[in-house]
Amino acid sequence: MPHDTFPPVVALIATKPRLEYLLARSLPSIHSQVRKPDALIIVADDAKLSAREQQEVRECINEVPVHFSNNKGSVGAAGSWNTGIDIAQAGWPNAYIALLDDDDDWDPYHLHDCCSCALQNKMADVIVSGLRIWKDGIEVPSTPPTALTADDFLAGNPGWQGSNTFISLQTLVRAGRFTEGLASCNDRDLAVRVLSLPDVSLGFTGKHTATWYLGTASDQLSRRGGPEKLQGLAMFYQLHGRRMTPAIRKQFFERANTYFGFDEHQVTSESVRR
Repeated sequence: MPHDTFPPVVALIATKPRLEYLLARSLPSIHSQVRKPDALIIVADDAKLSAREQQEVRECINEVPVHFSNNKGSVGAAGSWNTGIDIAQAGWPNAYIALLDDDDDWDPYHLHDCCSCALQNKMADVIVSGLRIWKDGIEVPSTPPTALTADDFLAGNPGWQGSNTFISLQTLVRAGRFTEGLASCNDRDLAVRVLSLPDVSLGFTGKHTATWYLGTASDQLSRRGGPEKLQGLAMFYQLHGRRMTPAIRKQFFERANTYFGFDEHQVTSESVRR
């Protein structure tokens, strides 16, 4: 797909940094893209990437211009992503943003398929591909989504998060970017706000082209029993609980318990303390 027929695509990675994951997984998958991104923005949260480390990154994906930054916002993924969004807005205001977690990867046709789907859907604001889940070396069966509503994300996450986020920059900004201070559930919070926008348009590739490696890293926010996950669930409930019907509220707490080991009392108690 010729780049001049499509708006710029800017890949965005937030990292602590974790160079071992960048070099082993996410960056090689960017290098393998049939449709390369027009730029890659890497935002380091806790510490700077050294000059040597930056050079290693550039050598890993030598065909893609890389822009490095440190987190200018609140500590955490949301502040890092928002820093990257600011950079993208300054350089490519009409771009699509493609997020990739530093320990996840894309199939070679991921960006190609997202761009093709956007073209087929009159340049839809959001393109959702399937995100396969690998846990303990085994793929968890899942079906790529073909429709999404804000209510879906109040109850849980039906398949749009992190590494399969492909969204127009203008839509991302219109939705208010990422909520800084939210320890986890950033994807669900963003989805609720994006899908609540008037006239937002979506396209669905219907194929798994990104992979989420659940529980790979000891500091992964989504790990079971993690304090960041409890804080994120509590804050998400504070932000959006008023929109939940009794049935959705029940699903929300059942999912928190099943996936992350937190019952309703733990989440609401954490919510009261914050």
